[in-house]
Amino acid sequence: MRSAEIVEGKLRLILNNCIAAVQDGQGELERFLAGHALAPKALHRVEVVFEELVGNIVRHGFAKGSGQSIHVWVAQKPGAIELIFEDDGMPFNPLEAPLPAAFSSLEDARIGGLGISLVVKLADDLRYERLPPAAGAGFAPCNRMVVRVAA
Repeated sequence: MRSAEIVEGKLRLILNNCIAAVQDGQGELERFLAGHALAPKALHRVEVVFEELVGNIVRHGFAKGSGQSIHVWVAQKPGAIELIFEDDGMPFNPLEAPLPAAFSSLEDARIGGLGISLVVKLADDLRYERLPPAAGAGFAPCNRMVVRVAA
């Protein structure tokens, strides 16, 4: 993890391009949400959404060892927790991804590929934005995913 801080009541995380970012970020997320009196079910939903989206960005959005980062903002809104994920990886709108094929038995089930559909089910609101190229130095996100989970 590159950094974690509270800015104007919101948690701001800057995560590395590695799968350890999931665990690093989850610890900070849990500490932040501990002060927000969430029901266990809501807390679990937020944690699953965080894990699935950060993991997908790391696995599919970046070239290994690229040094790119994921910026995550977490805020409590009326009746919801809002998470904003920004990255400078390859364009990918998860809302346009095909649904996974149904399986009739455990033997037919394939491993993986269910994360996005799970996030869609857990979120109350979900939107993706492809951001225009930004000029200048520093982090220039091109993907933004905004997720609201009922508190």
